[in-house]
Amino acid sequence: MNDMKKIALSLTAILLLCGCNTYAQVKNVRKAKARLNAETPNLVEARDAIEPALSDSITKTMADTWFTAGKIYYKLFDQEQKKEWSGAKADGELMAQSLAKCYDSFVIADSLDQMPDKKGRVKPKFTKSITEMVQAMQNGFINSGSFYFKKEDYQSAIRMFEYYLDYPNLKFWTEEERLGYQKDTMIDDIQYYCGASASQDGDSETAIKYFTLLLDVYEPQEEMYQFLIYEYGRLKDSVNLLELYKIGVQKFPKNPFYARSLINVYLNKNDLPEAMIWIDKAIEEDSVNATLWDVKGRIFESEKNFEEAERCFLKAIEIDPVFEPALGNVGRIYYNKAVEELDRVNAIRDDRVYRREKAKMKEVFEKPLPYMEKAHELNPEERDYIIALRGIYYNLGKGFEKKYEEMDALMKQTR
Repeated sequence: MNDMKKIALSLTAILLLCGCNTYAQVKNVRKAKARLNAETPNLVEARDAIEPALSDSITKTMADTWFTAGKIYYKLFDQEQKKEWSGAKADGELMAQSLAKCYDSFVIADSLDQMPDKKGRVKPKFTKSITEMVQAMQNGFINSGSFYFKKEDYQSAIRMFEYYLDYPNLKFWTEEERLGYQKDTMIDDIQYYCGASASQDGDSETAIKYFTLLLDVYEPQEEMYQFLIYEYGRLKDSVNLLELYKIGVQKFPKNPFYARSLINVYLNKNDLPEAMIWIDKAIEEDSVNATLWDVKGRIFESEKNFEEAERCFLKAIEIDPVFEPALGNVGRIYYNKAVEELDRVNAIRDDRVYRREKAKMKEVFEKPLPYMEKAHELNPEERDYIIALRGIYYNLGKGFEKKYEEMDALMKQTR
């Protein structure tokens, strides 16, 4: 019996304590309103008074509590915003945090305000005021997002930008207002900054989410593909990279990056037929692109089809006479053929035949000479050109001694 009395007394004490706490929070809501609506408002005291009421089991279920909180946060935001407009130093952190809390508070206030009363009637009190304030503070989220971006607090920047993007989803708009927010021309830009912020923070998954939304709708169009390729590359997502390369070849044929990347994927897989399919598609779109012909030549060369490789490299040079990779590539084919021919001649045992064939070697080594010299002129740091020219000058012999010595010295320097 005594135990039952103790339990009853304990329950009574708990109920009394809860009741006292709730009463205190109701008083806090009143105090917050008084500080907010005073002739000289004290917004800090109003905020300190309202915040405990937002977690009380009773006052947190009242629309008035959240609406009061929203108004206080709005005033705190607006106070700092006006400082900024006047050229005075504003507290960017306070402005941003107040703005976010204002938005969250008004969303909760509106939700509670739409609840039916005991008679089942829905009579919202705050919709008009909430709508006016939320409309007025929208651009503040752009400014706050920019504030955090400059501070390199990229996740906070994304959070502020996402508030802006959430505007069309707010339930208290009329259909006409909602349509207006859906057509907002700033949405694409804000999505871009969300992606850029995420990328700066190394958050590739979030960056991909936003850049994907902007594919084919944001200018410059190709930029989004490049950003996505970068992010998928960071994630080592070869499947999505391959798809983007395929799209890029068809959408941006004048940029050889996509064809090269796609072909390299297939070359690394040793899937030469598939690589050739895609390079031919790219050439169909842009037949006067020297880079594409050079890449096609490299595919043929990897298949040891040197005749077709030579044709492609020469086509690239015909399109662009100073296209260094193709000059070096065709020069290499001719040089390798000359070295093979020299090996054949050096293996001849018959002295008469050897001298006759050896005499022809000058002409063979002259063939790669202009290509290698031009490639070296365009890219003097490339060691392969230096090695090839050294061998060419050596085999050409008389008249090329100084050039041989020059290449020999360069080759020793680049070891």
